[in-house]
Amino acid sequence: MGIKDADSAENNSGSKNIVITPVACAILTSAPGSPKLSGTVPEVRIRPGSYLHSFYKKDLVAEEFFCNYEVNPEFEWAIAEAGFPVVARGAHGEVRAIESPKHRFFIATLFQPQLSSKPDKPHPIIVEFLRAAAKWKLQKLEDSVLE
Repeated sequence: MGIKDADSAENNSGSKNIVITPVACAILTSAPGSPKLSGTVPEVRIRPGSYLHSFYKKDLVAEEFFCNYEVNPEFEWAIAEAGFPVVARGAHGEVRAIESPKHRFFIATLFQPQLSSKPDKPHPIIVEFLRAAAKWKLQKLEDSVLE
């Protein structure tokens, strides 16, 4: 992103440019000793027109979290300028996911899809990733046959 001295608060480096900062809000139902943001967040807003929105096919979702760090709001502009718009936000506008509009699976989420994915109800991000991987593999096979 071109930010000199950029770092994460987790490293405790003393940098003046902490891009990743401790989570600002806690989930009241978190288990004792678990990360500040752990459990189900009932309100994650997905931006229409994003890849994530095309996966979920809705604007508001509940997601599972297990983390202590998030994007520092002071550096949200830098992430967007680097080509990674915010595509999901928490109830108070917190960044919950970014993606690259140029690459279907360059997606970074603060929530963890594997926590809520079940054999009988796989998470939409996992399903779409597997579909894209299968499509890519078929294209590679077709390309090798044509060579």
